[in-house]
Amino acid sequence: MQKAKARTLSGFMELLPQKQIIFNQMKDKIISVFKLNGLAPMDTPVLEYSDVLLAKAGGETEKQIYQFNKGSTDLCMRFDLTVPFAKYVSLYQNELTFPFRRYQVGKVFRGERAQKGRFREFYQCDIDIIDNEKLSLHSDAECIDILSQVYDALEQPILIKVNNRKIINGLLENFKLTEKTTEILILLDKKSKLDKELFLAEFNKITPMASEIIEILNSDTPQKLAEFNITNKTFLQGISEIQTIFKILQLLEVKNEIIFDLFTIRGLAYYTGTVFEAFLKNIPEQSSVSGGGRYDNLTESFSNKGFYGVGISIGLTRLFDLLDKNNLLEFSKTTTTTLALIPLTNIQELTNHCYGLSKQLKNNGINTEVLYFEKTFKNKLNYANKKKIPFIIVVGDDEIQNGSYSLKNMETGETVNTSLQGLIELLGGKA
Repeated sequence: MQKAKARTLSGFMELLPQKQIIFNQMKDKIISVFKLNGLAPMDTPVLEYSDVLLAKAGGETEKQIYQFNKGSTDLCMRFDLTVPFAKYVSLYQNELTFPFRRYQVGKVFRGERAQKGRFREFYQCDIDIIDNEKLSLHSDAECIDILSQVYDALEQPILIKVNNRKIINGLLENFKLTEKTTEILILLDKKSKLDKELFLAEFNKITPMASEIIEILNSDTPQKLAEFNITNKTFLQGISEIQTIFKILQLLEVKNEIIFDLFTIRGLAYYTGTVFEAFLKNIPEQSSVSGGGRYDNLTESFSNKGFYGVGISIGLTRLFDLLDKNNLLEFSKTTTTTLALIPLTNIQELTNHCYGLSKQLKNNGINTEVLYFEKTFKNKLNYANKKKIPFIIVVGDDEIQNGSYSLKNMETGETVNTSLQGLIELLGGKA
């Protein structure tokens, strides 16, 4: 029989343990921040009925979805965590407590061309705060604060750009350009990728008032917008909302830098109010690494009842890849094992004692590995060294008889003789 060639699909991340440990630590830190802020965990299936996932899809998104039939059932793999969340809320709305505050961390799948920074399978870390009534602007500010807390936990400073889509929508209403909203938003979203002259030239193709609009959009504070004497109701509401959010953010004492930026668009039709994006300060030339905003009618594809919310999304796989490629991660740890127990010989009695000792240590929260394999003592020591296991204990007849163990620090070479209780305390167990 011909053997298959071992290979991994393009666009699917696969890590060796040394990097997987750091990836998992990042994921755990993000989840810890979510829990700290009282968000409820939830999950949804990777596979859904196609009519469920395609209910809000369209255009390029629909082309990227993995869709297939199993028998007569038409199935899709989830391409984000938002549409499954909308289905979830529609299904369980009578059992949920509103406002519903949730987090979800899971893999999503997109059948797009794999390229730098874009994956076909990747982890998303989402939070949402939704209500079936009016949702306080405090929720918008809290999401921005949680986003900042996440990057504090990851020890990666960020710049957060905040906008309100009502300001732009009201501005375009004021200039009677509502019918060109989509075209203008697409251009504004590309501004950072175009030089100043090309951006202005493209804007002038859409409207002769381009220069006047750009001058307004260059305002670096909500207060400066008042100088233009625009009386459009939507425009003024957007200014009022973002001023309120900045006041709340001051009270929350958000650590990372936050600026007002009217060129932050964050999607075309999805968001209806606050929008924000995070940029890594250590890699300033990169595009945003996380973002979110306020939306209306979450469940419009599944229910006549409206739900309104605000949320954030963090693409963990892309973030990890970006930090890795820019040498901003330290991969010093190659194992999750804290202590290796090494029988001095392959005599079964010594191995059995190691098993018993290991059980007691594990019961106290100490990650312990017994090197029971039938190799020489030297080979076992080499194994512990290669994996960079921080501590070892060699177990012989004396250890069995005396109940005293020599704990060796593999980095410093220091050895400490102690009892089982001493081991637990030294290695940070539950004691």
